[in-house]
Amino acid sequence: MTYALYTDWLKTAAPRAELMAGLHAGFDPIRLDAEGARQLGLTDDLPGSHVIETPRLKVGGYDEERAIYSGPVFTPAAGAEARTLHLGLDIFAVAGTPVFAPLDGRIHSFQDNANPKDYGPTIIMAHAVTEALTFYTLYGHLSRDSLEGLEVGQGMARGQQIARLGAAEVNGDWPPHLHFQVILDMQGKTGDYPGVFRKSERERWKRICPDSAGLLGI
Repeated sequence: MTYALYTDWLKTAAPRAELMAGLHAGFDPIRLDAEGARQLGLTDDLPGSHVIETPRLKVGGYDEERAIYSGPVFTPAAGAEARTLHLGLDIFAVAGTPVFAPLDGRIHSFQDNANPKDYGPTIIMAHAVTEALTFYTLYGHLSRDSLEGLEVGQGMARGQQIARLGAAEVNGDWPPHLHFQVILDMQGKTGDYPGVFRKSERERWKRICPDSAGLLGI
């Protein structure tokens, strides 16, 4: 039901603001599946020390089966199916790059998910766009000062700067980038929400976390 409401709203919604400056002007695609990782000289990890050249924004990742997830974060038990399916959108840029609210909303929750290969500082916004539809957007891998002064329920206007990208030292040990994700059901979670899922559960989770590109107009 919520998925249908969201997709119907998106067809007629007013244009959204740029999430990051230059996004609507064009960007370079980036792949982190097996072939993309091979081209970048990666094996089973994407360490924060890896340099991704960003003369302009690099974007990719939704519904991508990735080859860079390893270790207990993504395979918590021996013999269990690993989480490899990425259902957010990654936008690579230099640390400190501003992030803007694509549409009006309120702070749902925030926290520093400070575990290795986690989101680091994270903000989740709620968007009540109709009486029947509220959805959420997640912003991960931010700078720590992005969380300073925030309050749950605080309003954020379309186009307002809400955060900056964090460096590898604070963002979970990844090259600087934004993980952006649309979420239709928070399932009671606050400050955190999975962005990588088991491939066997793909169709279920795609209806809860639809492609963010449509919301961003790219």
